Amino acid sequence: MSAETKTIQIKQYSENTGPDWDRYVAESERGSFLHLSGWKNVLEKTFGYKPFYIYAESEGRISGILPLFLITNILSGRALVSLPFGIYGGAITNDAETERRLIEEAKQIMKKESAAYMELRNIVPIDNMPTKDLYATFVKELPDKAGDCLEKLPRKARASARKGVNSGLTIEVGAHHLKTFYDIYAISVRNLGTPVFSYGYLENMVREFKEKVHVLIVKHEKKPIAGVLSFLHKSTIMPYYGGALQEFFKYQPNNFMYLKLMEWAVENGYRYFDFGRSKKGTGSYKFKELQGFEARPLHYQYCFNTISEIPDTSSMSPKVKFVSSLWKKLPVWVTKLVGPKVIGLTPP
Repeated sequence: MSAETKTIQIKQYSENTGPDWDRYVAESERGSFLHLSGWKNVLEKTFGYKPFYIYAESEGRISGILPLFLITNILSGRALVSLPFGIYGGAITNDAETERRLIEEAKQIMKKESAAYMELRNIVPIDNMPTKDLYATFVKELPDKAGDCLEKLPRKARASARKGVNSGLTIEVGAHHLKTFYDIYAISVRNLGTPVFSYGYLENMVREFKEKVHVLIVKHEKKPIAGVLSFLHKSTIMPYYGGALQEFFKYQPNNFMYLKLMEWAVENGYRYFDFGRSKKGTGSYKFKELQGFEARPLHYQYCFNTISEIPDTSSMSPKVKFVSSLWKKLPVWVTKLVGPKVIGLTPP
């Protein structure tokens, strides 16, 4: 039976849908950690965004999903986004017709909610949709043995990681390090001129996903100097939030940290390392290339309602750059207080 002759029903998510939704994500090759139903709870509880999780059903089974949130961005107005705070999003479906039906339903929601536009953070592009060419993702296969992770790094990255090893850096892992990680991360993003989210966001995340959230801390002489929070999904580990204290950069904590994370991943049966999203032309983009990762373009695609061109909400825009330069000068305690309010209105 072809996609054209099948009966496709578009439905709204309910709490009973969760297990079937997540089963579909797990079984789909394109299903990512960001597509899991738990994000509905995390983002709704933390930021108050209104969720519109819709799915397609055919022959009594889910045949496609599309997670969406209605947000208000102070830079571009009301928007329907899949997925705020997510580097991946968009619809995952069994076939093109199901995808078309889900997007048509999403467009109706966009109009009904008076959203200026809809943004779909696609890995696989949809034909004939306006696309932002700004981001790339970085994924590579891990070696079979943890001891091979260092030798698989390019020469310069290998030397930097060895410096961390020779400097006596150590690691500790576990969700009980969550507050330590947050304090390091808050300092790190302040130094980059970026608002920090609330600690409650991380707490809600761990509460929702439990052992799927992994925390690794780097220490120098028992002092925490770097940390990374990762997501575990199927055969992939995805370092999602990370940071290090500038005064310890001479020990190469970032190179050491990601080496140790790769080793931990191999030892625990993970096959792929998803280094996540970076903007083209930035330091983080170059860092990931130097670690031996190849960039794969991301396709952030748009449907317009009350605007006619792709909004510029990235940190590369002149307006955001000016605010960022001021943000770097604020005390960290102020950024922890004010940052969550700002980032809630300008979600990445």
